[in-house]
Amino acid sequence: MDAAGAPQRGRRGGGTKRQVMPRVLLVEDDPAVYDAIAPYAKRERWELHWARSVVEATQAIEASSPDVVLLDRGLPAVAGDVLAERLNRVGAPFVMLTARAEESDRLTGFDLGADDYVVKPFSVPELVRRVGVVLRRRGSPRTRLPGQVELDREAHVVRVAGNEVSLTATEYALFERLALSAERVYTRRELAAVLDLDLDTSERTIDSHVKNIRKKLRAAGGTQPLIETVVGIGYVVREER
Repeated sequence: MDAAGAPQRGRRGGGTKRQVMPRVLLVEDDPAVYDAIAPYAKRERWELHWARSVVEATQAIEASSPDVVLLDRGLPAVAGDVLAERLNRVGAPFVMLTARAEESDRLTGFDLGADDYVVKPFSVPELVRRVGVVLRRRGSPRTRLPGQVELDREAHVVRVAGNEVSLTATEYALFERLALSAERVYTRRELAAVLDLDLDTSERTIDSHVKNIRKKLRAAGGTQPLIETVVGIGYVVREER
């Protein structure tokens, strides 16, 4: 089950600090996907484990809780969705890997609790970057963005040059999703699904929330249009401008 072998969690000795390697569980029945990801995982210093079924994945999760799960939604007998629901219930972060590229499929993935959704065939370097975003999101509670903007997930606040921005709960959740997935473009409907909004009126609602966030960031001293509009698609937060 465990293609990575025994855990390699770093060693003590010679005064060197113990370095913890992120545990990444790949749940995928296609060996070619593991073979493509494994070299990058080694380069990124991930402790990569491989499960070929929901049964193996459940055993791996019970043995050692992963920091993030890469989940093939296309596992036989809708098992991928079943495991996604289990992961969401226990708050385990996961990225869905799937050949289903329609927007409705992506929305279903977010409804199931996915932190991100990657369509096959995918670029492995891009996947690695997306996993890195999820790991950072679940790691440090503070995220710094261009223009002296800081997202503080412990306090659930956004600051600009130390000045707190007065966001509503929905505005904060929207900004948090965009900020923690920097460089990832979200459609309005995807953002609505993340926020559990009514999809029938979601596009206008999302536009209104983004407009308010931008206004409040400027009022707090923001000098950059941090949330960028991607014409005809949706919104993205850029890491650098």
